[in-house]
Amino acid sequence: MTLHGLLVVDWVAPHGPWDDQLAFIFDGGTISQEQADQLRPRDGELSEVAFVAPAQAPRMLGARIGRRFAAALDALAGGRARYLRDGVPVA
Repeated sequence: MTLHGLLVVDWVAPHGPWDDQLAFIFDGGTISQEQADQLRPRDGELSEVAFVAPAQAPRMLGARIGRRFAAALDALAGGRARYLRDGVPVA
C-alpha cells in the first residue's frame, strides 16, 4: 500500500484512562479485491473488517470518530489536510 498524503490530524483530549493523543488519517489509495479479501483483524479488540458506503460509516463509528471520518472525506475531496480538536475542525 502506498500512502498518498495526510488527510486529518485530530488532537484528542485526555479521557477515561487515556492521556491525550494525536490521531492521523492518511490517504491509502485504492486496494484490489484480492487485497481486500486478505484483510484480517490483528488486534484482539477487533472482531471483523468491513467495507461500507461512506454514508453508513459515521453511524458505525460513533460521533467523534464519525466526525474525523467526515473530515477525511472532505480533505480527500478538497485536496488539503484538515486539523481537528476532539473531532471538531480548528479554524
